[in-house]
Amino acid sequence: MHVLITRPRADAAALAEDLVARGHEVTIEPLLTIEPVAGVVPVPAGVQALVLTSANAVPALPADGLDVPVFAVGAATARAARERGCREVHPASGDAASLARLIVARCRPAAGALLHLAGAEVRPGLDEALAAAGLTLRREIVYRALAARRLSTPLIEALGRRSVDAALLFSPRSATILVDLIVAHELADRLERTEAICLSAAVAAPCRRLRWQAVRVAPRPEVNSLLGQLEGRGRRC
Repeated sequence: MHVLITRPRADAAALAEDLVARGHEVTIEPLLTIEPVAGVVPVPAGVQALVLTSANAVPALPADGLDVPVFAVGAATARAARERGCREVHPASGDAASLARLIVARCRPAAGALLHLAGAEVRPGLDEALAAAGLTLRREIVYRALAARRLSTPLIEALGRRSVDAALLFSPRSATILVDLIVAHELADRLERTEAICLSAAVAAPCRRLRWQAVRVAPRPEVNSLLGQLEGRGRRC
C-alpha cells in the first residue's frame, strides 16, 4: 500500500521506517511544522506536577523539573519525557479525557498547581475537567505548530493518479489542514481509492467533508491501534 503520513517530519521518521519494513510505500507530508517559542521554562515554586499533551513540548522541560512528576497524554509523549531524563512519568491513554482522569486520581488540589507545557493551539476539555475537580492548571506556551500552505508536488501528483491508499491522521487540526488543501488543489474528486485512517472521532470529523473510500477511526487513540486499522485495510483489499 501507498501510505501518507501527515505528522511533522521528526515525529514521522520512526513510523515511516516501521511501515517500510512492513512492505508499504510511504510519503511523509508534514502538515504542521513545529517552531519553539521559548527557551527552557523554570518550574515555578508550588507546582506539584507537569502536564504534557504532546512530545513537542518535551525539549522545553527544564533541568529543575526532571524530579517533578510528569503526566503525559500518551505512551509516545511519556517515552520522550523519560528520554529527556524525567524520573517519574505517568502516561494516560492518548487523549485529554484519560489524561484528566489520571491527574484527578493522583493529584490533590492542596498540593499545588499543575504546569501545562503546551502548544499555542490547545484543544478544550482538559482545563474544564481539572477545574471541576478543584485543580489549578497553569499554562506555558512553548511551541507553535505552523500549518502547511500547500501540498508538495509529489503528493499532488500521487493524489491526482489516485495512488494513495491510506492517509494517516493524528489530530483534528492536521485533518482540517489536509482537507482544506485537497479542496484548494481541486483534488476532492480523486479520493475514491483513499481511506482516511484517524486517531480519534475528533480527527475524523473534518475528514467527513470529503468523499473518501472510507473514513476509519482507531478503537483507541494510540498509534498501534491506528496501524491496526491500516493493516485491516490491507486484508480488505
